[in-house]
Amino acid sequence: MQTVLIDTFTVPEESKAAFLAETRKIQAFLETLPGFVESFVYEKTAGENRINVVTTAVWENDAAMESAKKATTAQFQKTGINPQQIMKELKVEAGRAVYRRTPY
Repeated sequence: MQTVLIDTFTVPEESKAAFLAETRKIQAFLETLPGFVESFVYEKTAGENRINVVTTAVWENDAAMESAKKATTAQFQKTGINPQQIMKELKVEAGRAVYRRTPY
């Protein structure tokens, strides 16, 4: 059963371009990891809620996702990327949840 990490973001309009650029860098790294299936960035085009960007990363299973978390943390330390600091500077609010993905 696939495991899906879904992050939701409220991104100020003036920060959106910088935020999406950072997001795409992270996604490019994730795509190199074992067990990666696919990822997407969704930008809201209509609707009432404050969340205006959603990202998804699909992994073959829980073990692949856990390995990816460790690899991503190590990559951030190696490259000096601090996601929490970036989000603070860009005034981004985030939420995160993990889901199981199965066909209907």
